[in-house]
Amino acid sequence: MNGKPARTGTVRLGTQSWPATAIGAAEFRRTQAKREAWLSDVAEVWLKWCKGDEPGMAIQTSGTTGDPKSVQHSRSAVLASVHDTLRHWHLNPGTRAVLALPTSFVAGQAMVVRAIEGAWDLNLVAPSSRPGWTGCADFVALTPHQAQGWLEHGTGSARTLLLGGGPVSAPLLESLLTSDRVDEVWESYGLSEALTHVATRKLASTLDLAAPFHPLPSVTIGTDESGCAVIDAPSRELHQLVTRDCIEELPQGGFLWLGRADEVINSGGVLVHPREVERALESFMPAWVSDWAAFGRPDEILGQAVVLRLAGTPPDDADPVALLDGWRESLKSLLGPAKTPRTLEWGDLPRTERGKLNRRLLQ
Repeated sequence: MNGKPARTGTVRLGTQSWPATAIGAAEFRRTQAKREAWLSDVAEVWLKWCKGDEPGMAIQTSGTTGDPKSVQHSRSAVLASVHDTLRHWHLNPGTRAVLALPTSFVAGQAMVVRAIEGAWDLNLVAPSSRPGWTGCADFVALTPHQAQGWLEHGTGSARTLLLGGGPVSAPLLESLLTSDRVDEVWESYGLSEALTHVATRKLASTLDLAAPFHPLPSVTIGTDESGCAVIDAPSRELHQLVTRDCIEELPQGGFLWLGRADEVINSGGVLVHPREVERALESFMPAWVSDWAAFGRPDEILGQAVVLRLAGTPPDDADPVALLDGWRESLKSLLGPAKTPRTLEWGDLPRTERGKLNRRLLQ
């Protein structure tokens, strides 16, 4: 031993700060936890990790594609995930990061542990659809829904912005890349059972939305007989984790994410991935369309009919019905008649507290 103490990170809330240690966590909980529920959640995650408790992480899945369930991970598995992140983006001690994700879910808890283990300078921001912070952060993780709210209503900038928890749209990416508020945009593929991201891709232009995800060096991703992703990550204690994500493995390496198997629409025997329809719309969709989603609706003839719902405020001189009719014809030229939505409609889209689309509530 050389006697040199390990560097300690810092956790900040407004103008206050605490060392990212057990003592700091205890003081933070004593002074801040009763103010708001999200601060209490941060305190519990922080203190639990510093105390060395097992399991290292216990979380609830979001429930957007099935019933929520409890998932537990050992400390060694959590550490493996943390070190994957630190190495992948070269996040050294002193990294200025922002936590704007709720710590009731895996991504938010992981940010807290990364800050402790990586000796970061972590700025706490209330989880919301319109996050904001002061100055330029080195590393920020947001959902796409949060990123849209941040661009339109939030403050601050980021050297590296990691998007996860939902697909990234072309309009959002274009807005981010032309905003002068982000140096690099990355998209992650991951899930609670795998301890956040297991594959990533850098988004330098909207063309990269068609580029493959590449697994992290410690991870191998293949497919089962139904085309769903199977994850091997021994350092995270994951062996043959079968997902419900449909992917296409590419000969040159990496994979394309096609969508969730339980979201596939069987329309008269034709299998339609909702994201395929949504991506086609993005190719000509005007900027004033604020939200959209494809889903299947029960149909006596087809079994399921493809429906595309949109939200937005059309210009005063526009005919909303005529717009939908014209867009349906445009989609037909891109998707073919069998995959083209039978119905395009205006309406609200249900989302979770993290901004993830809840397709199970679409009808």
